[in-house]
Amino acid sequence: MGTAFAFDLEKCTECERCMLACATVKVGHVQLLQSRIAIERRWPELPGIRVCRFDDCAGHPCIASCPAEAISDARGTVLIDGDACTGCEACVEECPFEAIFMRDGIAKKCDFCAGDPECARACVTVAIAKKEA
Repeated sequence: MGTAFAFDLEKCTECERCMLACATVKVGHVQLLQSRIAIERRWPELPGIRVCRFDDCAGHPCIASCPAEAISDARGTVLIDGDACTGCEACVEECPFEAIFMRDGIAKKCDFCAGDPECARACVTVAIAKKEA
């Protein structure tokens, strides 16, 4: 199975539990700006979910855009090497899902939590879930 999320935006209540869970896993405490997923509030319209779409992203343009070669595809999961990232933001501009975020001068994005995405586990409405094979 590839690395993929399933979305049902009609179920999203914009509660941001996914963002809280992600930030807690990534930095050890609640700090929404450190999340690798972002909920775009658009009420009364359906919200947007900004997160790497791995399997849904044709060609992974972020990889080719990185002059430092800090972005790679590790068996379906696109990863950023923070030590190699120069903070040029080329990947941010190329991401079709606006899912790469600059944090403290380094590009950050979802790494799918090693196959068990915390954001999906935290979503009580199942608006975001790990796509099963």
